[in-house]
Amino acid sequence: METFFAIGVGAYGATTAGYLASLWSARPELGRMAAWLLRGSLVFWGVLLVAFAIQAGVGGSTRLWLGVSGWSLGALYLFLLRRHPITALGSFVSALATVLASLALLMHRPSAALTDPTWGAWILRIHIGLAFIGVTAFGFATAVSLVYLLQARALKSKRRTGLRKRLPPLEVLDSLSLRSIIVGFPFYTVALLLGSAQAVRGEGGVKLAYILACVSWAIYGAVLQARLTAGWRGRRAAILTAVGLVATLGVVALYSLGAP
Repeated sequence: METFFAIGVGAYGATTAGYLASLWSARPELGRMAAWLLRGSLVFWGVLLVAFAIQAGVGGSTRLWLGVSGWSLGALYLFLLRRHPITALGSFVSALATVLASLALLMHRPSAALTDPTWGAWILRIHIGLAFIGVTAFGFATAVSLVYLLQARALKSKRRTGLRKRLPPLEVLDSLSLRSIIVGFPFYTVALLLGSAQAVRGEGGVKLAYILACVSWAIYGAVLQARLTAGWRGRRAAILTAVGLVATLGVVALYSLGAP
């Protein structure tokens, strides 16, 4: 199974390289090739995740959710690609999917806590699932925000470059980022509350992963409130969205690798 996870990471990596080539080149066939690479990667990962779920059961749910999050990012991108001109977003989405897949590869030991039949284990499973829904939404919002920053810089330079023409309009990017945060924040909030309950029941003090989770929640809460009430948009919102994902991925990495 480890070999198949490694192949999956390589597939996402190849897709990222393909999209980066299409981003900096005027050849449209590169973008089409990258899209087919992504479709193939998603088919491979879909089969792999089903097989892994059958083999590992509930004990592998954290690793499973890492894979599902990466898969969901790619699937969401392909779905929205049919409605919006966001081909340039593919390199950022596939890069994030590669990061999540890499963490899934590194996390090769099943969690004993998840195989416990008690209510605490069920709460932990729900906590993990909701958290990764939030991570997926925040990851997509960050990918969109990074493309926003790239397009804003290209427009500010006032040079009519090919890259500028291939990037989506700022209005589309800003709207997609806001919608992603709106979707992900409630799931992440409930996951954090369930995590708080687990932290209170546990021993050994507050873990670094939980502290980072609170920091990332506060960042996205601030972004969401500022955007909905104060009309925040543009560069500041995009930067803060990306900072929030760094903290969120820190949580995922610490939790996945079993760090205290």
